[in-house]
Amino acid sequence: MKSRKLKLIFATTTAIVLEIMAPTFIQVANAASAPQFTETFVRVDRHKALTQTGLMVCAKPSAASTAGIEAAVNITLPTLLGAGTDFVVNATAANWTVDVLNLPTEPGSTGPAVAATAWPGIGTATNVSGHTVTFPSGDLTAATLYCFHISGTNTFTTSTAAAGSAIVNATLYTEDSVPATINQTNWSTSVITDDQIVISAIVPPSFSLTLDGNTDAFQFNLDPAATISTGGRTVSVVTNAVGGWIAWVKDTQQGLYSATANYTIPTKGTINATPEALTNGTEGYGLVTSITTANVGGCTTVVDPEYNGSATDVGAFSASFQPIAACTRTGAPPGTSDGDVLTLIERATIRGGTPAGSDYSDILTIVGAGNF
Repeated sequence: MKSRKLKLIFATTTAIVLEIMAPTFIQVANAASAPQFTETFVRVDRHKALTQTGLMVCAKPSAASTAGIEAAVNITLPTLLGAGTDFVVNATAANWTVDVLNLPTEPGSTGPAVAATAWPGIGTATNVSGHTVTFPSGDLTAATLYCFHISGTNTFTTSTAAAGSAIVNATLYTEDSVPATINQTNWSTSVITDDQIVISAIVPPSFSLTLDGNTDAFQFNLDPAATISTGGRTVSVVTNAVGGWIAWVKDTQQGLYSATANYTIPTKGTINATPEALTNGTEGYGLVTSITTANVGGCTTVVDPEYNGSATDVGAFSASFQPIAACTRTGAPPGTSDGDVLTLIERATIRGGTPAGSDYSDILTIVGAGNF
């Protein structure tokens, strides 16, 4: 009797164990015998160690799988075997959100690249079990590349980039409603210390001030009955200074000087931020500045008030540098200039007794600087 009881207990226990283990054996057998996807790639958003990352999941069903109707897609995320910290998989299914934006294209071997198709029926994960995350899926068609993207926020974190360790157990498989595996493929990835390349470059500071000529004659003989102007010269400025630029003028003798007559027609007025009006029959000489091309690049061009005169106004000359114009940043940087242009014109009047001479002249020095 004792022997028969022991046999009965052993038989009963064996049956229970087999019943418990049977589903696992069946699932593994189905997955192992299921057709492979024709194409599969799982692209992590980051390979950097210990970094949260999303994944782009793409697969092309095989022709042999068309008998099944997909109800779920499962991704088994990798495990790190060996030294280091393992991959971390968030256990909350609601955190595994998806999108179908910026899907990749499939290179065409004989024609143009073909954009991937958004994975039908894809949505937030329905289950997380260990390293396997399950998402809903609609029915797939053979020979079509389907893709979806898994968010990288609080879901999947890469392992350490431990030397000598192996990354294993990464699988992608679809199931029907039974569930029975329809298509499956193993995949792999890598983890490295850093996956980014930092690009560096230098744009050197530059400043260019050019004149369109170095002589500027009065257009007519000076006359006590009129205000006479020169033809004018332009000053062009290009600079990558983020604060713009400033231009200055300095006069050699603060007037038109004749060595023959030993006489100077003096500059009009004084430096007081206000242009002076020339009066016919009264000696006077000065400069007026206007903007020909402005605000090219980011800064705002303005003429200094001293030289911002009208048809008969002029600013006074000085033996020291005086600002004639500037291009300044009025908002957020940069306030650079791609080519502002000023026009400088000298004007003069004389009196009836201004000594005659054919050698009246003056020399202006024009300089500028970028506001770096």
